[in-house]
Amino acid sequence: MKMKKILLLFTLAVSLSLAYPQSVLDYVDVFMCTSGDHGQLDPSATVPFGMIKPGPDTDPVNHSGYDYTAEKITGFSHNRIGGVGCSGAGGNLRILPASGEMNISSATFDKKSERGSPGYYSVKFHSGIQAELTATNQTAIHRYTYPKSDKSYLIVDLGSSFAGFIKASKAILNEHEFAATVSARNVCDVGRYTVHYHVWCNKKLELVKEEGNKLTFRFPAKKNEEILLYVTVSPISQEEAKAEWRTRTRDLMFDDVAEAAQKAWTELLSKIEVEGKEEYKTLFYTHLYHIFLNPVKTENRNKQFLATDGEVYASQGYEHYGCWSMWDNFRNKFAVYALIIPDISNDICNSLVDLYRYGEPYWSGFYEPVPTVRTEHTVVTLLDFYRRGVDKFDIEPMYKKLCAEINNISDRTPDTRLEKSYDYWALSEFAEILGKTEDQEILLENAMRYKRTWRRYFLNMGENSDIMHGDGLYEGTLWQYRWHVQFDFDGIIEMIGSKEKYTEELEYFFENHLYNHGNQPDIQVPFMFNYGTKPWLTQKWVNKILTKDMYQYYGTHEKWDEPYYGRIYKADPVGYIPEMDDDEGTMSGWYVLSAMGIYPVEVGRPHFQISSPIFDKIKIHLPEGKTFEIITHNLSDDNFYIKDASLNGKQFNQTYINNSDIVNGGVLIFNLSDVPNESFGVGR
Repeated sequence: MKMKKILLLFTLAVSLSLAYPQSVLDYVDVFMCTSGDHGQLDPSATVPFGMIKPGPDTDPVNHSGYDYTAEKITGFSHNRIGGVGCSGAGGNLRILPASGEMNISSATFDKKSERGSPGYYSVKFHSGIQAELTATNQTAIHRYTYPKSDKSYLIVDLGSSFAGFIKASKAILNEHEFAATVSARNVCDVGRYTVHYHVWCNKKLELVKEEGNKLTFRFPAKKNEEILLYVTVSPISQEEAKAEWRTRTRDLMFDDVAEAAQKAWTELLSKIEVEGKEEYKTLFYTHLYHIFLNPVKTENRNKQFLATDGEVYASQGYEHYGCWSMWDNFRNKFAVYALIIPDISNDICNSLVDLYRYGEPYWSGFYEPVPTVRTEHTVVTLLDFYRRGVDKFDIEPMYKKLCAEINNISDRTPDTRLEKSYDYWALSEFAEILGKTEDQEILLENAMRYKRTWRRYFLNMGENSDIMHGDGLYEGTLWQYRWHVQFDFDGIIEMIGSKEKYTEELEYFFENHLYNHGNQPDIQVPFMFNYGTKPWLTQKWVNKILTKDMYQYYGTHEKWDEPYYGRIYKADPVGYIPEMDDDEGTMSGWYVLSAMGIYPVEVGRPHFQISSPIFDKIKIHLPEGKTFEIITHNLSDDNFYIKDASLNGKQFNQTYINNSDIVNGGVLIFNLSDVPNESFGVGR
């Protein structure tokens, strides 16, 4: 037993690698993008789409609770949302194990002892306490191994929060268990969420101190004695949290739960196999892991969910999901979902329909069950899912609410007018699908009004076009927002004058370092050369962003006096350039798709723009046993231009591939060169 625990502590994934040779989990670094303001992620132990995310909170803290450079841990909290703005959200019900001294708020730890992999985290404190975490969808299991002491403690903070604590209540049920309900502020102080907890411990706990919302429990500990805590959450009530623990997790052992969590991650991440450089595989699988952390499955054992109107409803034939960040997520990661997990994608779509059916609020409401962000562009996301074959949902129940919502979306600045036009266009597409011809014409006319704004602010670029927040822009410059009209590139090209001039202005944009990969408004632009006269420049710039050093001049809110120069994506804790938040999987999604050589530029239309992959071979495992392979020949650091290509044995000479070509299965082969083929895909 002792040897088994040592193996689990240091190399938990080894047991899985026996069943899965060269496991994909070996390439997932949960500490990537956790240092400072370089991603705002964390190494919490969770399952795919897990509602509970137990992880370390550090001092100093970060948006999702953890900073790789910190030397102290304030405890282990149970919820968080990664890579978002303001101060993040979550960090509730923080538990700190202590030995010898109970009046502490943090504890130092041995950095070399820290271990993490999908579904597992461990660390050893200088006090001698070994802490380990794992989880199911709704239950976190803590395993603490204490040194021998008559003064062993668990310090439970019901008032902990990253964004702002509102209130908490508790109930001590007996010597082994207690319940709590915590309400806290959401991201950017918009709305709030409430979580119900049930906590059970295998040791008898004596409440020796209660100060505000902080509880201190004492118990005697023998040398190397294991203390187990089962922390279960529910969106419904404390009683439901206890019932979830009692019926689903009470009899589960820590090692078995950890192994099940890692098996779930292995099965999901193995749906895409890549062959190539070890560093690129680490980057690929880590960022693939990141895109499946949210949204979260919030449904309980009775198939119930808490709606935004505060009522409890029963779902009809699907799992319910929550925790949204559609404002940026709509740009890419859901296209991966549609390919490899269409069943879960249908559940997500039905959950989004319910969001509107039962009172979708601005950003988030006051009855959320988990931290969440924003819901703009939900209609674009649903349209993209629908066009890609994820269509087991009914848009009709939310159509009128979408029409009403769009009239309330602000369009006082140039960027918000472009953003709103995208929603108008997507809604016009759904109106056509529903046979609402008159609506479709009106909505499309409203969408095309973006041209007035575009001609005024974006047609002729001058000295004021490179000012962050200029003309009231949210986060970016006129140059960066200029290209955010993915539904009408023909209109943009027509207003500029020609494809040749359009291409020239894209070249100017990149050659003068106006592009900002640290934020989202322009992340589709590297692929936009495909619509002009020089598609090979898409191959050049996408490869550069993925693999080469380059200049970046912009943070989130200002242009730096001294630019950053280096790799944008790095396989270490400083995983991104400064101020580059992951935005809940958006920047990870960009890497995953671009590394495969495909990207959904026109979200809402069922195809991908293509570039050259950075892997020798990619195999996408699709439903029904189908596969789609992408093979590159003659790939090297310098050979990234597409010389020629074939799809299923036939010549392929276009800059996009239809979603149906992938989901039907097949083989796409690229022959690469160190010089561009300036005729490949031109005019296609």
